[in-house]
Amino acid sequence: MRRQRWGVALPILLVGIGLLIAAVLDVLGARLDFLYRNVGGFSALRTLSRVAMGFSALAWLGAVGLLAGRMALQPAPWPQKLLRILPAYVLALLLLGLLMLLFRIGTTGPLAVLWTGASALLALAGALVAAFGQRIEGRLRAIVQGLLGISSGGMVLGGLAALLAFVLAMAQGPAPVFAGRGRSFGEGAFPGAPGGVRPASPGTLEGGSRALPGGARPEGAFPLGPGSPGRVLPFRVFTSPSTMAIGGGVLIALGLLAGTAWLWGRRGAAALEEATAVAPIPGWRREIPRAMVGGGGLTLALMLIAQLIPAPRTNPPVRTVVQWDPPQAQGLWQRACADCHSNETRWPWYTAIAPASWLAVNHVNEGRQALNLSEMDLSQLSAAQKARLAEEIAQTIRNGTMPPADYLLMRPEARLNALEKELLIQSFQEMLAR
Repeated sequence: MRRQRWGVALPILLVGIGLLIAAVLDVLGARLDFLYRNVGGFSALRTLSRVAMGFSALAWLGAVGLLAGRMALQPAPWPQKLLRILPAYVLALLLLGLLMLLFRIGTTGPLAVLWTGASALLALAGALVAAFGQRIEGRLRAIVQGLLGISSGGMVLGGLAALLAFVLAMAQGPAPVFAGRGRSFGEGAFPGAPGGVRPASPGTLEGGSRALPGGARPEGAFPLGPGSPGRVLPFRVFTSPSTMAIGGGVLIALGLLAGTAWLWGRRGAAALEEATAVAPIPGWRREIPRAMVGGGGLTLALMLIAQLIPAPRTNPPVRTVVQWDPPQAQGLWQRACADCHSNETRWPWYTAIAPASWLAVNHVNEGRQALNLSEMDLSQLSAAQKARLAEEIAQTIRNGTMPPADYLLMRPEARLNALEKELLIQSFQEMLAR
């Protein structure tokens, strides 16, 4: 029985760690995906890697969900019942984090990423507790081990595709426009640079040190914010293809280890007497409302603890007053933009309650850092900077990046139709052309 449980727990642990590594690699490799998009086969291999990792994650979540759900429905007195609920509860928190990322809720700022990362670590620990805390036999064992076999195979395939993609990238180099002037992209691009760091040509998206207005951020939609104008920001890439290729190799190794543990567990289980059905849980129907009440109690406790983590809501003094033409544009600005891109933020009652307060403060801080009309001095900007700002604002409004989706959930009046968007864009352009 102990060998049988290890045959389930080890694949859960190894695949879970691999999925966490794959998520980190995907975030770190986002810019490399753009740089190497023209390398033959690179984009297709990266897509294959993501699809394989997605199937691996779904199979892993299915296996862990079966174990955690069965454990939550086992009868126990209340203190022990809460402990049995915990694996399923942290798994629900992980699913909530994944939904936040999917629907772009809390992605302005680090909230969704931190939520998902922390809940993923807790879910991994909870999965091990669920694997060791109950008997896994009969059809339940067959289904769980089948899902874990799919999950480990998906990780091997995903890691292999990622490894091949970045081997191609190292062999062929980035798109020509990003290669720099007389420099290669990769190790030793310039003296004293870490691997994969290089100053690229001025004027390219990824490279060069360009004079930008204060508060500029390389990845931001808007290049303006509080700070001294004319600050020089270097655009550099710190993740090399060789580092990402090593990550792909690590994923392959973890997948192979998980597959080996899966086979070991199946052989150990084959020596046991086969059961035709899963042993029923006595009184499981009565345990469903008890599990829901326990989950509600845990949620209430977390909500109370969350109120102890402050998120200061501030409205600094307004230093610059913008004159809008036509006047209707000011109403559109206040409806859709001013809460996050000025010092005149409206703070509804729910922004005083965590986690809504964390979400709102993240929005406002990120928005003000990117573009703050209450502190922007147009006289300090060159004509080229104004033109670039007008172009970026127009693109961001037209493609629906701003306002963000989660802001529109709470402020549906901020949604602008096509005519309103064009009016606001035209007003911005006229303001920046003065």
